Amino acid sequence: MQQNLTEQAYEKILNKIISLEFEPGQRISEKGIENVIKIGRTPVRDALLRLRQEELIYVVPQSGTYISKINLDRVFDSILVRNSMENKVLQEACDQDYSRLEIFRINQTIEEQRQAAIDRDLTTFLHFNDQFHKQFYMDTHHNFLWNWLTRINIYFYRLTALSLKVDESNWEKSTAEHEQIMKAILNHDKAELKEAFQYHISTAPETEQKIEKQYADYIQH
Repeated sequence: MQQNLTEQAYEKILNKIISLEFEPGQRISEKGIENVIKIGRTPVRDALLRLRQEELIYVVPQSGTYISKINLDRVFDSILVRNSMENKVLQEACDQDYSRLEIFRINQTIEEQRQAAIDRDLTTFLHFNDQFHKQFYMDTHHNFLWNWLTRINIYFYRLTALSLKVDESNWEKSTAEHEQIMKAILNHDKAELKEAFQYHISTAPETEQKIEKQYADYIQH
């Protein structure tokens, strides 16, 4: 039971970090988090310890606990790893023949993400974003690889959240890019698939510039 509550506390706090509800550089406290997520002190303390180990929070002696700023070196390393791994996975998926039921299921995921974009519901949006990409890892029997990558994904999701803040068109662009990736897979078009994914995984230079300008206090260089 305790383990389950700790996991719940971890996920709730993590989602608030990723969604920027807990802002980079913000001071937090165990008591304050208990009041926000409605989970007791011990699970919250254990969850914070785990987040500290993952360097998403840090402690300043005689001062308090703070949300870590967004480390761009770590973000871009995460994107590099994801890019390298997923290109291979998608190329393997491109060799498969998908049934009508499987296509429906993936398209439904895209529609769920589109609705989350309309609602501007970041947590749900990122959930279905994950579900879309995860499907191809499962289909190509790279379950272990996906589970390993989920910890890496955390580090660039906050940058994703900022990109949605500085340019709201990115909400709709993401689902459109998923449709393009899916179309290339169904057409077994590996060249188109590679180009679509490269565009999807990268952040537009103008978006990066806006983030640097508008949210400089969130960024650690």
